[in-house]
Amino acid sequence: MSAFFNLGKYVAGKVIKALPRSKKVSPDIKSVKPTKLSVKESLKKTRDDEYSKRIKKLRTAQEKVETGKKMMKEGQKTRKGMKDTGTAFQFRSKTSYHALQPGDKKRFNVKKGVAQ
Repeated sequence: MSAFFNLGKYVAGKVIKALPRSKKVSPDIKSVKPTKLSVKESLKKTRDDEYSKRIKKLRTAQEKVETGKKMMKEGQKTRKGMKDTGTAFQFRSKTSYHALQPGDKKRFNVKKGVAQ
């Protein structure tokens, strides 16, 4: 019985090998140029390039944070100024600011920028 299976494997192998296949060969990679540096130097250069990219990305993120902090300070200063001049107010239990329509100070009972 095992001889029959061996014969079946043999015949199946011959049939598979006899089937015509495409003789196409994949093209060479042309998008990446070969380097003139040694492998060690090439790896070091690649690491350095990636490191400099990361430094630039971190620097731009840091600048965004700094400008964000600056903008937040300016916004808070403007809000406080509006509260002090009476053009905006806060409710006692809320942290949000609201603009006051001229003449509405009495309606909301606003004292020192806080509605009672």
